Amino acid sequence: MPQGRPVVVYIAGSGRSGSTLLERLLGLQKGYVNVGEVIELFRKVTVGGERCGCRKPFADCEFWQEVGQRAFNGWSPRLLSHIAALQRRVGRQRHFPRLLVPATISPACRADLNHLGEVYACLYAAICEVSGQDVVVDASKWPAHGLALSRSGAVDLRVVHLVRDVRGVAYSWSKSDVVRPHSASIAPAFMATHQVGRTALRWAAFQMECEALTRAVPWSTRIRYEDLVQSPGEAVERCARDLGLDDAPGPVKGFDIDSVTLPSSHGLAGNPSRFSTGRVELRLDEAWRDSMSVPSRRAVTALTLPVLFGYGYLHRRNGDPR
Repeated sequence: MPQGRPVVVYIAGSGRSGSTLLERLLGLQKGYVNVGEVIELFRKVTVGGERCGCRKPFADCEFWQEVGQRAFNGWSPRLLSHIAALQRRVGRQRHFPRLLVPATISPACRADLNHLGEVYACLYAAICEVSGQDVVVDASKWPAHGLALSRSGAVDLRVVHLVRDVRGVAYSWSKSDVVRPHSASIAPAFMATHQVGRTALRWAAFQMECEALTRAVPWSTRIRYEDLVQSPGEAVERCARDLGLDDAPGPVKGFDIDSVTLPSSHGLAGNPSRFSTGRVELRLDEAWRDSMSVPSRRAVTALTLPVLFGYGYLHRRNGDPR
C-alpha cells in the first residue's frame, strides 16, 4: 500500500443533489478516480449483486475484484457483513452529535472508529493502486459517515458540501417512475421515493450536518448544483483550489459550453445517469418549477425557509419567486 493517508474528496449532501454528476466531472481530471457511493458497497451493492458503472455486475467487474484482492484478500461474505455492521455502529445519522464532540466518544466507539478508518484507508489505497490515480472521489454523501471517517484519523478527508434547491430535491424524490438500472435482475427496479414534507425536513437537517462536517475538517468547500451545471469548469477548479489540490497535474478538462464527454467508470450506486456515456448535455433540471404542485411547493418552501434564504434560493427571477 502507498505510504501516508489516502486523499479522499468526499461529496456530502442530500440525495438527488447532483453528486453523481460532480463525482464524474471530478473523475475526468488527471490524478482523480471517481468510484461512486462507496458506503453503498457494503450496504446494498454486494448484497444485491448490483451493477458497477461499467455495466458489469459487481462480482464480474475486474476493477473492483482487484481492489478487493489488494485491500482484503478478496470480498468474502463475512468481511462484507462485518464492515456493514461496523458502518451501522458508528456512521449512522443518529451518531452525528456524539461524533461532533470528540470528548463524548466512548472507548468502544473510538475502537470502532479506528477500525472503520483502517478498513477504508486500505480500501481507498487499493483503489488508488489499481486505478493509478492519487485522489479518490467518494460521493457517499452521508455527513455522519464522513465525520466518522474524519474522526478516525486514517483518511485525509476533504469535503465538498453539495447543495441543491430543496424544491428540486423534493420533486425528484417524489417521482415514482424512475427506473433504477443498477439492478442486475431481469425484473425492472425503480428509484426510491419519499413524501415531499419528509424530504424537506431531512434536507434541512442534512445541510446543517454538512455545515458542521465542513467545520470539522481542514479542507472543505461548498458548491451549488445550479452553479455546477451552469459553470462546470469553474466548479471543478474551485473544488481543487479550496480543497488544497490545485497543484494536481493537468488543467481542468472535458467541458464544452453546455456539454461534456463522459467515459464509462467504476462508480457504484447513485443516479441512473451513472450509466450515461459519450457526449452528455449539461442542462439545469428545474422541472419542479412547472411540474410540482403549488401546495407541495409552498409546503416545502415554508418548511425550509431560513435554509433556502441562507443559500441564496429566495431571490426573484423573471418575476417568479424562487
